[in-house]
Amino acid sequence: MEEPSPFPPGKYEIAIGYFMHKLVRVIKQWRGDMWKRLFSILVVFTVWGLLVSPVYAQTDGKEVDNEAKKLFNEGNQAYRAGNVDLALQKYLAAAEKDPDFALAHYWAGNCYKRKKNYVEAEKAYRRALEADNHLVKAYIKLGEVLAKQEKYNDALNTFQAAINIEKSSSDAYEGMGDIYLKQKNYEKAAEKYQEAVRWDLQNGDAWRGLGTAYNELGQYAKAAEALQNAVKYTRIKAYKADAYMRLGDAYLNLGKLDEAEQAYLNCLKYARRSSIKGAANFGLGEVYKKRGNKQKALAYYEKAKQSRTWKKAAEYEIELIKNPDKYAY
Repeated sequence: MEEPSPFPPGKYEIAIGYFMHKLVRVIKQWRGDMWKRLFSILVVFTVWGLLVSPVYAQTDGKEVDNEAKKLFNEGNQAYRAGNVDLALQKYLAAAEKDPDFALAHYWAGNCYKRKKNYVEAEKAYRRALEADNHLVKAYIKLGEVLAKQEKYNDALNTFQAAINIEKSSSDAYEGMGDIYLKQKNYEKAAEKYQEAVRWDLQNGDAWRGLGTAYNELGQYAKAAEALQNAVKYTRIKAYKADAYMRLGDAYLNLGKLDEAEQAYLNCLKYARRSSIKGAANFGLGEVYKKRGNKQKALAYYEKAKQSRTWKKAAEYEIELIKNPDKYAY
């Protein structure tokens, strides 16, 4: 999850860090008289001031109001502490103090998004972009909340706007892939997810989306490969469970029963949601049914039917095993 920073991340921070590192090394190596050392220190602080000043500058060159900066940093502290309501209050106050403070609007949007108030989040992100129309992460978050409101065309256009500014924006491609996946346009979804992982090989969510799209397209070998990467790069337990479940499905369709079993068992280690547990248990039932082990299959189907999502499918499989003659043709 993105964490707020008192300084906007980007080229200024990188430049400052690099320059200061080099300058300090030069001073340490300087063995001249005291006046040279003092002059060097003065140069350091002068350059530091010149470099840091653009960090809070707006796109029109205007400096951010000092009180707005203070409120913004107080919002950051509250956000990191998990107090989203207080953080929102501080960010809104900072934005009111300086309406051109793009990051204040942006983080207000993030607070609204966490509270699932997508209408207000959309407004906040749009205000951020009015203040800074090159703030790529605001386009991405705006695209996400538009998608939450099922404004899919607007969301796609917004993600594309992010890509137009930053071609390597993995998150923007992922956002487009998510929309095409929801629309069941699996080929287009796979195309966008491929771009997402091309620019960020460690984007676990994009790998998971790519594997899901390939499963739907019946390209199970490609799905398994993508989902192995999803498992590797995903840290959040719920998402890792989902990736393992889909990996199990890919292996099951490939007839690799041992690999499918292990993937489903791994899913159960991480799963918390009833529907994911149900899917994994149903998958294990399928594995043992294919192996001809009816008792084990029944045991897993019984577990699967505890999930409301999988109840009917599991009960049908149980009935097939217990009363095979009833369904004989």
